Amino acid sequence: MDIARAELGPLVVKFYRQYMQQINDVTYPSGALLVNPDVQECLYRYFFDASRNKYLPPPKYQARILKHIISEIEKACKDPEEDQVSDLLMEHMGFLAAIPQQDQFEEAQQPHVHSYFPPLPLDQFGVQPILIKEAQNLLSRGNNVGLRTWEAAQHLAWYLMTVRPDLVKGKNVLELGAGTGFLSLLCAGELDARHVLATDGLAHVCESLQVNVDLNKENNTLHGHDAPLVQQLDWTDHQELEQILEDAREKSIQYDLVIGADITYHPEILRPLAELLKTLSELYPGLTILISSTIRNLHTFSQFTDICEKDLGFRITNLVCTIPDGLRYSGFFHSVATEIKIVSLSR
Repeated sequence: MDIARAELGPLVVKFYRQYMQQINDVTYPSGALLVNPDVQECLYRYFFDASRNKYLPPPKYQARILKHIISEIEKACKDPEEDQVSDLLMEHMGFLAAIPQQDQFEEAQQPHVHSYFPPLPLDQFGVQPILIKEAQNLLSRGNNVGLRTWEAAQHLAWYLMTVRPDLVKGKNVLELGAGTGFLSLLCAGELDARHVLATDGLAHVCESLQVNVDLNKENNTLHGHDAPLVQQLDWTDHQELEQILEDAREKSIQYDLVIGADITYHPEILRPLAELLKTLSELYPGLTILISSTIRNLHTFSQFTDICEKDLGFRITNLVCTIPDGLRYSGFFHSVATEIKIVSLSR
């Protein structure tokens, strides 16, 4: 469904994009706008009518958002004869309230489809989201870290979309530690890469990644482009790496861009990662390498850059990615409360 065609204004379109991504801190339109009966009818149609949208947020999230909408409408009502909350919204609130509450732990394990709209103009028609099935509230530790989309991936996505789309268009892209596949799907679809290979070191993460690739193929969100290929790659497994390189040779693929987001979090994997990047940079002259990391532990990230720079001869360049305020912040919504660095590696 293309909410831009409803001509409700940019505030409502931004609200919708945030809602479909299921972020916590959405930007609500004013009560003065929400009280309009036509706006309320459109809100029900786009935000809550499951017969029109099969990937709506889960009931608990819907209920939290709808409760706030109703409260804002009620506060904005000046004439009881004219102003009121629509029957459709009130009936849906009653429906949501009647759904039995899940155990919080069980609820956190339950995956849902999140719609990540790219930061394109809010009045642009036909903007397609990247669909990612994930459990965002899953306790992310050990083997679970690849099963949700992290802020560093969205930050790098913003950079590629708004600053350097030329790094992807028509290029061959390899993603390391692809997790949910969010970045690979962006490169393959919206950014028009020639070829994308999404890799991860864990078999069950690759299975989940393939689910997301298939989900986007089935829903035609890739703009007619080829979907990313998925392959397992443990950075210490030379046989897996050689298979990937052999496949590239057979297809005459020379990789132009290597990307990775939130892949420098564990000290034990820093040197294998850096050495893999060295191998790739030697095989593919002119290769661009972009690494995006949320700086939860500055020592770990500094350890990675030191290995790359002092031991392996890489040049490290810090890239600037500034997220704007207001309506210019129109997609890939993520927190930058914790610093996120994007670095370019070259030799």
